[in-house]
Amino acid sequence: MKKKEFNNRDLDFEFLWNSSYKNLPENKIEDSWQKFRRVNSLDKPKKSGRNYLRAGFAAAIMLLLFSIYYYGVFYNPTIKINNYGLLDKEVNLPDGSLVLLKEGGEISFKEHFKKTRRVELKGEAFFDVVKDTLKEFNVVTGSTITKVLGTKFSVIERGDKEVEISLYTGKVLVSVKDYAESWALVPGESLVYHKGSAEIRKFNTSLSFAFGNKFIDVNNIKLKELFYFLSKRFDYEFDSSSYNENNRVTLRINKQDSLAEILNILSIINNTIYEIKKENKKVEISRK
Repeated sequence: MKKKEFNNRDLDFEFLWNSSYKNLPENKIEDSWQKFRRVNSLDKPKKSGRNYLRAGFAAAIMLLLFSIYYYGVFYNPTIKINNYGLLDKEVNLPDGSLVLLKEGGEISFKEHFKKTRRVELKGEAFFDVVKDTLKEFNVVTGSTITKVLGTKFSVIERGDKEVEISLYTGKVLVSVKDYAESWALVPGESLVYHKGSAEIRKFNTSLSFAFGNKFIDVNNIKLKELFYFLSKRFDYEFDSSSYNENNRVTLRINKQDSLAEILNILSIINNTIYEIKKENKKVEISRK
């Protein structure tokens, strides 16, 4: 029989195994186990906390990207502006265009213009539109749509059945509700839509406060042109059969002047009596 060989480690283990020890108290045994558990837990890598941190950071990035995408693509609120004052209100549109909103007027538009620059109007306003060949500019009323690229024009809206569009520079294309055709205006032309019918009229582009002028110098102008301007400004009708349309006058009209003040000056200039009839909004004309 071959003799079994032992190394030093085996001898130590055999010695420890065969040795006898006193029994330890229960409380010391429990303390030893607690120390063992603490040491064992410190040796383990703490992966769960880092994983939660990474997941939270990734979620925050996703939320931020979604918010940016939502704001850029979907969030585009409508801005509505009213003019309750007596003076024109200047409104700067997102593309840099300028609107002079008249008393009692209201416009609405998107905070950011996308493919089309669209403005909805109630009342009266003058538009100075920045040219952009890639984005058409539309002014929408209850019965008309005015399409431009860059120009200066005014729109007077008096409900769904009466609109007047006047062009000062550039070109515009006007379409009317329930009409198949459209009208291309040139400077000095107005499209007047009234109770279902449309008509092109001529006007003097120098007779306007639309550009923010505080006064207008009327130089040797025909009475027909002057009365057309006053009729639009004050919503009064002049009897064309009671005066010579080709007579000419020169005067200065201030923006704050009333119809009565202007007619008083005219009565002195051309020796004529002008009587304002408020009940039917007409001006009767007679010689002194």
